[in-house]
Amino acid sequence: MGLLVTFLFRNMKGLRGLVVLAMIITVLQVSCDIFAAFPLKFIPSKVQNPGNDPECLVPFLGPIESWFDIPQIDPSLQRDPRFAASPVPPAVQCPVNLNDPQGRIVVVRHSTLGVIVFSILMLLIFGLLSALLAFVDLYLAAYIGQQLTARLRNQLFDHLQRISLDWHGKQQKGDLVQRVTGNVTDIEKLVTDGLVDLLAGVLTLVGVVSVMLFLSAPYTLLALAVAPALFVMVLGYTTNIKAAAKKAAKATGQLAYVATEDINALILIKVFTREALEAMRFGTYVDKNKRERLRAGWLQAQFTPLVALLVILGTAAVVGVGGYVATGYNFNIGPLTVDAYSVDTGTLILFLVFLKLLYQPMRDLSKLATLASTAASGAERIQEVLDQAPEVKESLLPDPYTGPQRFQGEITFEHVVMGYLPGVPVLQGINLHLSPGKRIGLVGLSGAGKTTLVKLIPRFYDIWQGTIKIDGVDNRLYPLDVLRNNVSMVLQDSVLFEGTIRENIAFGQPGAGIEDIVEAAKKANIHEMIESLPDGYETHVSEQGENFSAGQRQRVAIARAILRDAPILILDEPTAALDVEAEVEVMRALNALIVGRTVLTISHRLSTVGNVDEILVLHDGQIVEQGTFRQLKQKKGLFAKLVDEQNRYNPDRTEDETIVHSAVEP
Repeated sequence: MGLLVTFLFRNMKGLRGLVVLAMIITVLQVSCDIFAAFPLKFIPSKVQNPGNDPECLVPFLGPIESWFDIPQIDPSLQRDPRFAASPVPPAVQCPVNLNDPQGRIVVVRHSTLGVIVFSILMLLIFGLLSALLAFVDLYLAAYIGQQLTARLRNQLFDHLQRISLDWHGKQQKGDLVQRVTGNVTDIEKLVTDGLVDLLAGVLTLVGVVSVMLFLSAPYTLLALAVAPALFVMVLGYTTNIKAAAKKAAKATGQLAYVATEDINALILIKVFTREALEAMRFGTYVDKNKRERLRAGWLQAQFTPLVALLVILGTAAVVGVGGYVATGYNFNIGPLTVDAYSVDTGTLILFLVFLKLLYQPMRDLSKLATLASTAASGAERIQEVLDQAPEVKESLLPDPYTGPQRFQGEITFEHVVMGYLPGVPVLQGINLHLSPGKRIGLVGLSGAGKTTLVKLIPRFYDIWQGTIKIDGVDNRLYPLDVLRNNVSMVLQDSVLFEGTIRENIAFGQPGAGIEDIVEAAKKANIHEMIESLPDGYETHVSEQGENFSAGQRQRVAIARAILRDAPILILDEPTAALDVEAEVEVMRALNALIVGRTVLTISHRLSTVGNVDEILVLHDGQIVEQGTFRQLKQKKGLFAKLVDEQNRYNPDRTEDETIVHSAVEP
């Protein structure tokens, strides 16, 4: 629970003043609730015994009560024409406790009807004030909760974007979504619904117990006899409920991950008729989630009625002892004595009202325990992400960056070594130089390190050894935004975001004018297709761009890269998932894109790397061959064997070699 308090305090910066204001309003609202209960004592006590006046209990009320001792309220105070003076209420003596050596005789003069009207007005005034303060308090709590929720979601989402791709590869996407949505909502519920109730409950406990002790200390001790047992039970159950809530939150994250995974693979599931099996697999996670939540529900189900049982026992003690004493008998239990007549009908009613105020927070402790436990587990899961430091950090430069914002495009690798797991390098001793505007192709078997190599240029990962220079400067000395603004990428599976085509093309160049967007689309050979749509560039793009073909999505991605106009361009299998016709269209668009840029193209289709200045062949994290397409074919090395393997099903080919054999042959 300490983590939750620290987490909330740290993330409520700027909202703490509102929290203090909400606390002050809560104090006032609880005070009004307590004051509003006193008329329920004043009226029965005055009716039962005219001497039992509110002034006897609270002396400063005497002058206020006198305002109501008027004939308009009490007809018995009408002035008799036969007498010069107006009648006054008869003098009556306040009750005296004969066992109290400090007992004093106090005489008061207040009309019973006046006390009734005064008490009703007091009830109305404090009741209305309590309602108004409750409205302001609850709205403040909702405002603070929403502000905190927005802050946490923005902070968490921003941090998730900065954490390394390697870390993301080890996480379940559905679980991360659950942290951004569900776990933040758990904290919002605590702030909105729980903190006001918790503070009001604590203040009510302190205020009500203080007033009850003032009225009758022995009677109060009897009424609170069940409190220690109640707090011990709350403490024990809270720990178990928190553990169950944490397991339930983790199970919900796993459930979200499986649901997301299956929904994204519906076509594959249908093709392989896996509906029944996937339903069973999903059902196992549903059952696990159900078990964990039932565990939390089982503890909650035990907790709530046990609290109610203790409350009933306390209420029974108050009613029984109060009625017994009010009839004129002393009540003794051990060293505790409640004197006869020390409790009257009004005091008994007030204690019952106070017990409702007192036990309600105790009942709410079960709800608050669940809210706090769920929020604590949510805060822990959020903090786990926020504690994950980005593996690639901004370099700490002594002076602000004043270098060029646009690069020439020269790239140099010097003895670069890099890997994902300690002691397992993926790239080993890479040396490479690309002059501005040079186009190279990267080929090799899967796992050779091609994609890793190009991802080092924009510093998606940091290297272990060596240096990567852009325009002669170590890329770690550039601010990340400057470095990445000079790099564009076209991937195998281009992602289109939900929005319009115009917004997708301008994704890498926010604020671009429609003329520039159209020009980029024309160069990408996608303009005519866009214009043929009913809404043109304002056509809505559905989730993942499913309302466009793969080739159309790829050309929109190329238009995006053209508009960005970065000097360094990375093409990672840009045509691998396309049919022949779409590939032709995309290749034409790429020819317009690569002009005047330093280009690194990764491709398993070796026929698509013929139009480059140089080809690099990677194997086991090293550059094993380097040259033009023709030169490498003539070498009869690994590249030539890869080309032969891709042509193995050509009718003119008679060899029966495999890529595995070719790769391992000396």
